[in-house]
Amino acid sequence: MKTRSSGRLLRHIVGGPSPPRSRRVQVEPCQRSIRVLEFLSTENRAPTMSHVTNAPPAQNIPPAQQMFELVASYWKTQLVAAVARLGLADHLGSGTRSSDELAREAKASPDGVYRLLRGGVAIGLFEEKPPRTFTLTPLGACLRTSVPGSMADWAITQADRVHWLPWGQLHEAVRTGQPMTRQTLGADGWEYLSQHPEEAAYFARAMGDLSTFVASDVARVHDFSRYARVADVGGSEGALLTVVLRAFPHCRGILFDLPHVIEGARKRLKAEGLADRTQVVGGNFFEPVLPEADAYLLKNVLHDWDDASCTLLLSQIHRAAPTGGRLLVVESVIPDDGRASATALMDLNMLVMAGGRERTASAYKALLASASWELERITPAGSMVSVIEARRR
Repeated sequence: MKTRSSGRLLRHIVGGPSPPRSRRVQVEPCQRSIRVLEFLSTENRAPTMSHVTNAPPAQNIPPAQQMFELVASYWKTQLVAAVARLGLADHLGSGTRSSDELAREAKASPDGVYRLLRGGVAIGLFEEKPPRTFTLTPLGACLRTSVPGSMADWAITQADRVHWLPWGQLHEAVRTGQPMTRQTLGADGWEYLSQHPEEAAYFARAMGDLSTFVASDVARVHDFSRYARVADVGGSEGALLTVVLRAFPHCRGILFDLPHVIEGARKRLKAEGLADRTQVVGGNFFEPVLPEADAYLLKNVLHDWDDASCTLLLSQIHRAAPTGGRLLVVESVIPDDGRASATALMDLNMLVMAGGRERTASAYKALLASASWELERITPAGSMVSVIEARRR
């Protein structure tokens, strides 16, 4: 059976009670920019350069031009990743710098840096002020590594071999129904990352950054005040658990992940001043070693796995949980009614990368029932995720 490594491959909905409104959770600076991911949920038009330039509105652009820009979207992905790799957003900061100054800071070709910056202007990352001086836009500022919710590592890992090569074989994944990591990387995704520490570091940091803004939404819509102990299963370096413990000071936490992952969690929890409220446990969550807690968090874990593996994991949590214990699954949920949703694209990512899948509400209900969990409600939490709450039967 395959095992997980740190982090999750990135990562609406049935009704339930309205989320509590009394608790305010701080919104991360780049969270509003992340909402651009959600436009696919409500708009079916093809993305075009008109979103960031003075081009005519999309409805006035010929279909062939829209298709050209859609096919060439990978240029933008690699452009953003290059900006992140060279640290241009960090070098710019909140000021105005010339392209030559930025080239010296990045130790890169002056001509190449100017051309990259000019491309960044075209997609809304920078503004150019003659002669050849640039400032960051709010969108571009999300590539600064120092801001909460930074997208710099996310940009790099998405353009890295671990994602780029498997996605180049999407057609084969569709044809065979199998992930393409072993075919293109020579190993499954987790194994590949364990063998390539630099790529693994980008990936782990990216997952932590994404978890930061998702965590704020989760803590906002779910009332954790009824739990004394919350266990984050597969919690990586503790981004979600950290936000929950800060928002609900009476809670104590348990972070469970693979032994080689939890050292990063210990450091983070200590730095956040939460080490005395958190037990860090190493192990394989497919084995009967999970600690007891009042509530168990599973964020972007189940979508990595097929139904049989998910049932095994849910059964292990059921075995550890007390009667009436709660399970909180944080995942994107595909609409049962067939509405267009960006979750459909994330589902393809799971097919290509892990052999997992995104699921509908009815599929989650059946999956939970297979391990003796009763679905109680699914609450949209923004950021394209929902909190799926189940009770131990």
